[in-house]
Amino acid sequence: MAVVSKVPTEVLTEIFYLLCKKPISVSKLNNSRRKKDFPWAVGLVCRRWRTTFLSYPPIWASLELSDGVYDSFKPDKRTESYSKEINRRLALYLERSGGYPLRLDICLWSDQNRELTMMALEMLLACSHRWQTAKFRLVFCHWSLDSILLCKGQLPILEWLEFSGNMKVLPKHARTFEVAPRLTHACIGPCAQSCGWILPWTQLTELLLTLSGAFVIENGDVQNLLPMLHNIKELRFRFNYYEVDFEGGFPQFAPTPLNQLRVLEVPHPAILSWFEAPSLCELYFADYKKHNDEPRPLDVREQISSLIQRSSCRIRKLAFNSCRKFYVGTLEDVEELVIEYQRPYGIRSSIDISSLLNLRFLTIICWTDKDFESSITSLSTALKSPTRSECSYGTSISLLERVMVELHYRREQSEILKRRLEILRR
Repeated sequence: MAVVSKVPTEVLTEIFYLLCKKPISVSKLNNSRRKKDFPWAVGLVCRRWRTTFLSYPPIWASLELSDGVYDSFKPDKRTESYSKEINRRLALYLERSGGYPLRLDICLWSDQNRELTMMALEMLLACSHRWQTAKFRLVFCHWSLDSILLCKGQLPILEWLEFSGNMKVLPKHARTFEVAPRLTHACIGPCAQSCGWILPWTQLTELLLTLSGAFVIENGDVQNLLPMLHNIKELRFRFNYYEVDFEGGFPQFAPTPLNQLRVLEVPHPAILSWFEAPSLCELYFADYKKHNDEPRPLDVREQISSLIQRSSCRIRKLAFNSCRKFYVGTLEDVEELVIEYQRPYGIRSSIDISSLLNLRFLTIICWTDKDFESSITSLSTALKSPTRSECSYGTSISLLERVMVELHYRREQSEILKRRLEILRR
């Protein structure tokens, strides 16, 4: 402790700030139960450390407000004293944050704590001029957050916006973030025709748009939106809970030139026909198929080839979130491949990389929470690919520079590490 005590306070504050992996929760009052978590743990070390983290504004500028899916229905969470304590703490944390830019994560699960939530929101809305990032997730909330309309035109430093949740309460807020001069990143969804979101589209560089219902595409909403995204560098489309089903073919229209686009994610291969992207270098496929469908092979050769030919782009990274065997055709520029097996299916298909002539890096992400032994065997089989002696072209696993396997499993970490070593030996 003698050596640590000599560390300058300004260095300590930066260390504490870098260790802040999560926002400070305003809703969880029992900090003694989280004494092993940062930043509360440092307050137990010594008075100097406690004073240091309490007095450093950036630590208190990242806040989380959530009523909790379970906590919101507990009687003790709906008392007047609980509400007063939440708001007292929020006021205290905002005071500690000084004038530092705020990073907010607001998640509302229910209508049970409406009065409490409104009081807290009004406090945060009074600081809307300090919002740097704002995440609003309205899960089962059925009441309209009319007070949020007050921040329209009062968001001078907002850079990142995430807004998702109940479709019935979103339409009123469609124009709330229309004026935000620094907004460059947005995650919006589920996006339906009734919402009519209006954002400063032309200044966005990153956009994740979750689509709800086929009519969003078929009525021209997306077709009208794309030309406004001329500064976009990363664009991701997703379908909401696999609910989109196009009968008689996928909607088609003339490709939109997006000259700055470098990263594109699509839930359906046909969406590639919407774009002309000469700077595109990363392509992601998030499988749109329903979970009760058979995992038939996914053939995207024609769509990828057409996109490359039309755009004269060079795809360096290719990623699939799927449980299928896929065919991509011969791609000479792909150097990195990422395969994420969807959790309900486990590892079910082999990986054909023989057509990726210059592949250098392979990453496999999978879940092994059911039959661990069977999953390991399937993974070992999936890692096998044709060698150069078996085909006239292609890349074998043994010739790659890096093969990384990321396992998600509810077992002891030491056991997972042991099994990873076994995979490497196979």
